[in-house]
Amino acid sequence: MKPSLLAVGLSALVLVSACSGGDHPRATATHGATTGTGATPAPGRTPTSPDRLPDPVQSPLPVGSKTLYTGSGHGAGGVTLPASAGKASSITVKWTCAGPAKFSIVATGKPLAGSQCGDGSGVFTAEIPRSLLHQLAWKFSAADSVLWRIAVIQPPGD
Repeated sequence: MKPSLLAVGLSALVLVSACSGGDHPRATATHGATTGTGATPAPGRTPTSPDRLPDPVQSPLPVGSKTLYTGSGHGAGGVTLPASAGKASSITVKWTCAGPAKFSIVATGKPLAGSQCGDGSGVFTAEIPRSLLHQLAWKFSAADSVLWRIAVIQPPGD
């Protein structure tokens, strides 16, 4: 005896419903990139370690640029830039972060740059002018749940 068309149709419907449930990682994937606007990280897409974040320097640097610092971590951190950074006309900072909170770069208690994190797909850039480079010890302020990756670059000719 052949199964009826209705029975085959119902079996297929049950199978499709089971495969598209909200608990399946692909079912909860988001479309588009978060650029630090406070979006909640999507399960399965948010990196679980700093080395899985994208490189914040996504294009070649101008000829003559100097990379002063590259690093990654989670939560609070910091760097002391070389003395040559204080003589530059400006410093470029590029970072990416993942997590439900903010990432900030602070010198002597004053914010230099920062962003809201998200799923780690956004890359942020800040130009720090010479007037703010008198303090070369920078702290990275973030909750322990925030992963970050950063590059500090001195432009050519400085």
